[in-house]
Amino acid sequence: MYRDGVSESQFQEVLSYELKAMRTACTETEVDYTPGITFLVVQKRHHTRLFCEDRDGVGKCKNVPPGTVVDSGITHPSERDFYLCSHQGIQGTSKPTHYHILWDDNDMTMDDIQMLTYSLCHLYFRCTRSVSLPSPAYYAHLAAFRAKVHISELSERDGDGMTQEEIKCVATVEQKNALSSKLYYV
Repeated sequence: MYRDGVSESQFQEVLSYELKAMRTACTETEVDYTPGITFLVVQKRHHTRLFCEDRDGVGKCKNVPPGTVVDSGITHPSERDFYLCSHQGIQGTSKPTHYHILWDDNDMTMDDIQMLTYSLCHLYFRCTRSVSLPSPAYYAHLAAFRAKVHISELSERDGDGMTQEEIKCVATVEQKNALSSKLYYV
C-alpha cells in the first residue's frame, strides 16, 4: 500500500491505525483472508535534489535519468527508505520522491520494492509518460477529491453540515447495493 500525506512524526500513528483497518477489511471480505501487506509512505515535500556528475544528465535541463534510485548515502542509516526519480524532468530540476517502508509482511528486497514502485509510476492513465508518484497514490488523490465534492454537495443540501456518522453512512457501500458492481470513473 502506498500512502501519501503523512509526515515523519505521524508514521507510527498512521501505521498502527491503517494497518489494523486493512487487516479488518480483509477479514470482512473473507474470514481466513490474511494477505501479506507492504506499507510505504510516499513523500514529495522535502528539499532533496539529485544531480548527475559532470552535467551528463538527460534532456535540456540535464536531470538524472528516469528510474534513478538512491538507497544509500543520503538515506536514514537504520530505517528502510529510498529516493526514486521516476519521471523525466521536462522543466527545471527533477524532484525525487522519498519512500519510507514502514511495514513489510512479504519480506520483499529493496530492489523488488524499488522496481515495483518504478513500474507503478508508468501506469497512470492520464499521462503517457511516467509520473512522480505510483499510480495508486494518484488514484487515491482523485478518489479523495471526488469524495470531498460529493460530501460538500450533500452538506449543502442538508443545510448545517454533516456529522461523522452521516459521512460514514454515505461513504459505506453495501455489498447488496446495485452500484457496488459498477465501475466508478475518477
